[in-house]
Amino acid sequence: MYLSNKNFTRWFPAIKKLPALVLLVAFYSNPSALCGTSSGNDRGYSENLQRNEVFLYYFYFVPRCDECIILETALLKMLQDFYHDEVNDGDLIFKKINLSDPDPESEQLIKKLRVRRQLLLLVRDDTTENLTRDAFRFVERDYERFRILMKEAIDRALSQ
Repeated sequence: MYLSNKNFTRWFPAIKKLPALVLLVAFYSNPSALCGTSSGNDRGYSENLQRNEVFLYYFYFVPRCDECIILETALLKMLQDFYHDEVNDGDLIFKKINLSDPDPESEQLIKKLRVRRQLLLLVRDDTTENLTRDAFRFVERDYERFRILMKEAIDRALSQ
């Protein structure tokens, strides 16, 4: 069935977000080039808890939907804009974890945090805050509100 341009954008609204997707593709293979984050972490989960760091974990499945990709791009941009020093100092660690094919360290973390679906979690010590609902609700519709909510949550965790 042939889709006209009007129908195409109606059924695939993420096409309008092409610049964000291009940015993601440019940095997808090496997210540390964007904000100094690492997709992996050499220390184990228990050692991380002892250092009082703040972790922003993004759990996802493959294949990924457009909203998932847009959320990751927005998070990387926000970390670069507001938390560059904290990321470089190791006080704030952003880690993406593929639930479809986790490595052994990620499996331990998935069991510890009881992750069963796609989530965006902010973890400090034994405190876990689920940011998933607000993140997905506002990342496309109201980026400014998304940025404010994420920044407030991360600032709260860093100040504890």
